[in-house]
Amino acid sequence: MPHLLTRLQRHAWATPVVLLAVVVVTAASVARAFTTGPLGSADEPAHLDYALQVWHGHLPQFADGLRYRAPFGAQPPVQWVAQHPPLFYLLVAPVVGPAWDAGHLVLAVLLGRMVSVVLSGALVLAAAWAASRAFPGARRLPSSVAVVTALTGIVVVQGGSVYNDSLYAVLCALAGGVAASAIRRGVGPGLLVAGALVAAAGMSTRLSFGIWLAAVVVAFALARGVRLGRLRGLLARGVVAVVPLVVAGAASVWFYLRNRRLTGTFSGRPTTWEGHVPRERRTDVQVVADPDFWRGIFGAFRGALDPLTATPWLLLLVPVLLGVLALVLRLVVRRPRPERGELLRTGLVVAMFAVVTVLFTVAEVRYVAGGGGTINRYVLTVQLPIALLVAAGLSAWGRASWAVLTVWSVLALLPYRSLVVLGSVPSVPGADMVAVAASVVSVVALVVALLGCAVRDLRPADGRRARASRQRRASRSTAR
Repeated sequence: MPHLLTRLQRHAWATPVVLLAVVVVTAASVARAFTTGPLGSADEPAHLDYALQVWHGHLPQFADGLRYRAPFGAQPPVQWVAQHPPLFYLLVAPVVGPAWDAGHLVLAVLLGRMVSVVLSGALVLAAAWAASRAFPGARRLPSSVAVVTALTGIVVVQGGSVYNDSLYAVLCALAGGVAASAIRRGVGPGLLVAGALVAAAGMSTRLSFGIWLAAVVVAFALARGVRLGRLRGLLARGVVAVVPLVVAGAASVWFYLRNRRLTGTFSGRPTTWEGHVPRERRTDVQVVADPDFWRGIFGAFRGALDPLTATPWLLLLVPVLLGVLALVLRLVVRRPRPERGELLRTGLVVAMFAVVTVLFTVAEVRYVAGGGGTINRYVLTVQLPIALLVAAGLSAWGRASWAVLTVWSVLALLPYRSLVVLGSVPSVPGADMVAVAASVVSVVALVVALLGCAVRDLRPADGRRARASRQRRASRSTAR
């Protein structure tokens, strides 16, 4: 661990605030894991069953139901998550399998949740790194993105549950960072390999990663430059654009063909779905006009609060308005504008995140119109664009940014607190004690992180310039 921290701190984006944000979210996820009934949600038993089937050398099928059932928690009638590729479950299987086989069922659930706890911390790191790649001139942005991500309710919920969304969110954030790097800096062998690996892992986790796969392919085609041996020009761009697609296909197409064979659809959603979950079919217009749809898919900050409460929307929309106001003030003051090439690259990065978010929304409209549910964990597909948007509004106020971020963080603690309900896991001795200790660690880490932001923003100008110069040198040394 000390070696890992040392390596991270060599990078300008891995500030103490970012590392503290990792502590915030992992501790909060532990508290959530120990205050949520084992297998109490509708899908967690299916995710755990998938991992156990993989542990025993099988892949699940929708109609076969669960092979491994516990005498507690929800009892799904079918294998809800059999349509997902197995990468997440390959990671979880060796963690939960031995405990389950030994008869320690609750322990197996908690161990599976600890995998998601680690992934919640990885998401904060991935988001901060992606922010530094997408907008390298915004020195406050990685830290703000880390804090916003750590205080996003749905991140903590998934961080305390056995769901493949926890890995999926990390891969989406990494894909965003890879695509932004290509647009900003160009594509070399290292980024090409990284893009191919992320693409393969993403498509081996969820089909909906296809949105980010498309973003990576387009970003590589439009990259600032391509450094790939002797290849030059359009041929080089074509090669780097095709490689992630080919590698992702090689890693995952077999599974989607299996879905087609078993269910008749590549997505794995069987034609008999309505028989198991009777849901109303609606037109796209009806879905878009339904406020519950928007509360559902963009309820990232809701936590366990009533969906009708205003707090999640204040956490999302007020920073957006602050960002717009800061942009207007910047235009009025007429600060020096970046050179045309830099402006174009910034525009391409912003457009990429906007298009990905629009595509996600359209996909959700079609999914819900076809009878799917408005489930807020699906917003993890665009967790990175949302965190960037919110953090940009909070960090656009110069030396006062720390105060704006602090006020937002205090409000974010309301849904945060709703996620921990003591006494929910009586079958685990000391569960409440663990949850209380983890909650205290999370809040203390948040306070220290916000103090770090204050020290950063209130530091004398000479000190800030010297630190910025060191960070630029560190960034250049690790850019390749």
